[in-house]
Amino acid sequence: MTTERRPSPSPEGPPKTCPECQGRGWVDNRCLTPDHAHMCAYCQGKGTSFSGQTCYACNGTGMIEVRQVDKNPCPLCSGAGVYPVPESMSLKDFAFKPHKTG
Repeated sequence: MTTERRPSPSPEGPPKTCPECQGRGWVDNRCLTPDHAHMCAYCQGKGTSFSGQTCYACNGTGMIEVRQVDKNPCPLCSGAGVYPVPESMSLKDFAFKPHKTG
């Protein structure tokens, strides 16, 4: 006789949409420190638009990172799109598919 093995519930609860990437599995490159960024070309490094509003491109930092790639896997969910990532989730189910075309 075999017994059915049921997965134990996660102490963090069922997976939910990743709060970092909102379920996309990827994030844009971000300016983390001024050392890794360049002056924002949209606001000329001022951080505000001509009307005084926060610059939409640099979010008021005046600096923007020069992108080498369009997307990076989410640092929180590693591209799954949900958090916590279930152990049973395979890579083909991840939201971030860097080599997918079209």
